[in-house]
Amino acid sequence: MLPTLFYPKRGFSLIELLVTLLVLGIVLGIAIPSFTGMMQRYRLQSAALQAQNDWLFARSTAVKYGGVHSPAVFYMAKRLSNTDWSLAVCSINACQEGSTLLRQQQATEHKGVELIALSDAIKENKFHNYNGLPNFTTLQFISFQSGQYQLQLQITATGLSTLCRPKGSITFGGYAECV
Repeated sequence: MLPTLFYPKRGFSLIELLVTLLVLGIVLGIAIPSFTGMMQRYRLQSAALQAQNDWLFARSTAVKYGGVHSPAVFYMAKRLSNTDWSLAVCSINACQEGSTLLRQQQATEHKGVELIALSDAIKENKFHNYNGLPNFTTLQFISFQSGQYQLQLQITATGLSTLCRPKGSITFGGYAECV
């Protein structure tokens, strides 16, 4: 039988364990803030892109079913507070009783995303049934924020939509600064 001196040692020493925990703590200390910022940007982009897609859907639906006797298509934005908001696409009337809800997104679906600004014409927009044009004549917007990041959905009088960063906001994701 071999003496215990020749058996390989099993386990870690206390110093090895402490050094490993220290290195792990430093890595996590660097990674967690970066991960939080990444999640804020992802959630913000998700909410803003869904708002833009819903706008495009409402516009194309108005053109697709356009005609004198076709139902109207509405894009509605409701903001009770920064953290209590909803965006909806409805037909027949302005997202009230008797209307058909085609799409909707709410603040509860986008954790940590605030709707910080909203132009008046976006609160209730009825599209023209033939050409899908909105019923406003100036640039309109919806502004979202998550943490320190902001995105704005801008909509022209011809119905074209663009995502951009408000002036002075933090650069991310290759979004241009709003005009």
